[in-house]
Amino acid sequence: MKQRVYSLAFFLCVICLGSYAVPKDHYNTAICTELVKRANASFNKGKYNDAKVLYEQALATGDGYYAEFCRTKLKATHALLAGNKKRGNTTSVFEISQDTVKISYVGGDYPIHVDGSNWSASTPTGEDWCRIEVDKKKGIVKIYSSPNHSTNSRNTFVTIKNGNGRKKTVEVINEGSPEILRSSAQNLVFTPNGETNVVDIDANTDWNIADVPEWIRAIKGTGDIQFTASPNDENKDRIAQVKVETPSKQEITINIIQGATLDSLAFSKNNLHFGPDGGDEYIHVLTNADDWRFGDFPHWCQLERVNDNTIKVHCTPNEPVDMPREASINVTTGTQHLGINVSQASKPIFHIIPTDGIGGRRISFGVAASYIYPFVSAKSSSPHTFSAVNYALGNENEQVSYSSTGGFNVSVFADIRLYKNLYLNAGLGFMYYRYKNELSGTMPIILPQTSANFYSKGTALYSYKENYTDISLDVPVLASYRIPLNRKSHFQINLGPVLSIGLSSNLDFSGKSNSSDIRNYKIVNGKYTEIQYDNEVNGSHLNYDGKFNLYSTKADLRMMTSDGNNDYKDTPSTFDSSPFKRINFGIRIGAGYEYMGISLNLSYQFMVTNMADKKFWDSDRWMVFGRGSDLMTGYSQRNNLLLVTLGYTFRY
Repeated sequence: MKQRVYSLAFFLCVICLGSYAVPKDHYNTAICTELVKRANASFNKGKYNDAKVLYEQALATGDGYYAEFCRTKLKATHALLAGNKKRGNTTSVFEISQDTVKISYVGGDYPIHVDGSNWSASTPTGEDWCRIEVDKKKGIVKIYSSPNHSTNSRNTFVTIKNGNGRKKTVEVINEGSPEILRSSAQNLVFTPNGETNVVDIDANTDWNIADVPEWIRAIKGTGDIQFTASPNDENKDRIAQVKVETPSKQEITINIIQGATLDSLAFSKNNLHFGPDGGDEYIHVLTNADDWRFGDFPHWCQLERVNDNTIKVHCTPNEPVDMPREASINVTTGTQHLGINVSQASKPIFHIIPTDGIGGRRISFGVAASYIYPFVSAKSSSPHTFSAVNYALGNENEQVSYSSTGGFNVSVFADIRLYKNLYLNAGLGFMYYRYKNELSGTMPIILPQTSANFYSKGTALYSYKENYTDISLDVPVLASYRIPLNRKSHFQINLGPVLSIGLSSNLDFSGKSNSSDIRNYKIVNGKYTEIQYDNEVNGSHLNYDGKFNLYSTKADLRMMTSDGNNDYKDTPSTFDSSPFKRINFGIRIGAGYEYMGISLNLSYQFMVTNMADKKFWDSDRWMVFGRGSDLMTGYSQRNNLLLVTLGYTFRY
């Protein structure tokens, strides 16, 4: 790329130097201008000898601007000096000093000496560019011409008559201006994508464009040229010299340069990682350049060009202990320069665990399935810890004891290499698991009130089950460190936070109670007493069935009797808050082994947040027996999980 920039700069310098290689003539210099002013002043005062000397001095300066004017003035001065001499030696006659006058295109004045008396001078009407001044005392007709901007000369006649009717004519010729052909720019540079540039042309004559290449479109305007370059798809610069010509073959050259499109250059691998023992890697060079070459590689790498688009890189063993090596291999084309990073791990003191990185992509995706074994931790600040169901016992018989029944998890994840063997493993998992709580024994029961005068109660044998089903979405974000065994297998240690979003947490309640010692007791002023109402003894056989989504505030209970007609009673319940919070956080730690993308991991997930909502647990909870036990305070529940995971990472 640098060589290309230098070449363009050199080319432009040559063009610019070429246009100034030949020194220009002096033109409209201050010295010559001053001499001409002084000469004109002397000429107008009739001091022709002084004027002659000054015009000759002006010519001697070499100023091309006043050269023709000074020659004309000198010719007139010589004529006037000769006329003066003649008048002094001869008798008066009707003569003029000359019958033809040439005036330069820059304009000016020219005197004609008239020898005679009683004469007059005139010019044709309509010739505004020419006028005269008559000084009969000095015998001079001074002819003035305005500048001629045309390249064609023009002429007219001044007529001089004397009193005898004789006349003489003086042809006045105003020379045509030299051709003017100038451009606002001598060099144009276009980008490879193509663009349009405009060059102004200053000319006083007709002109045409020549030598336009096919990749340039040149449109002639009134006083400019619009150049449009088509895109340059080649990897070489394009150079052209467009000419602007007049009919008289005067010409100027406009140099046009368009840069080349950069060569495409890419590699099948941009990073090569070698272990301490070295090895071989093959790299495909992807380019549209005619040729490419490599260089600037380290001494511990040996490069070989296998074919037109392949490089073989051989890395020698790394002998120094604990000294990793890093370098780059550079490949260049005509306009591109690109490097391939090469690194080699050091040879450790102990060779039990290699320190080279694992194989595969920098970013990989995978799927996994896990077996889940939940460990439910429940505790409170009360003497006893109870479940969401209020059994009205309030003692150790109601103490909660959760046991697990297992579950599963299916997930997808991304495995991202952060630095060497440090990875970030983030995923999304669907979590399903179950656990339960069971109670059985003897308990006092109070039957639903059927009369305003008495109520029934007694003791019964009971057996109840609480089955929990928890479904959630888990989002783990784990830092994972890999300990490679070889290029295809490694151990991994994982640690990081987990966001848990609860979808549902269903409590299925079921059970029964049986009693043959149910008695009736009085109700006095709406209060239950211990005074026996009558001597009647009854039996009771009740079945219970209920459902409660612990992320909601509603529960349903059905109580059925097995005495005779199998009556049942539905008892819905509504709470101020749900038992559980949907959003919880945890920490997952684990270890695993992977071979060719297939991995087996063992992880344990601690729930950091308390999933229990204080407002529900510090109140009556779900009373399924019509009355509650003592309230419980400070309840907390954390569902910790043990996961055995089998996964596959699309790494290779």
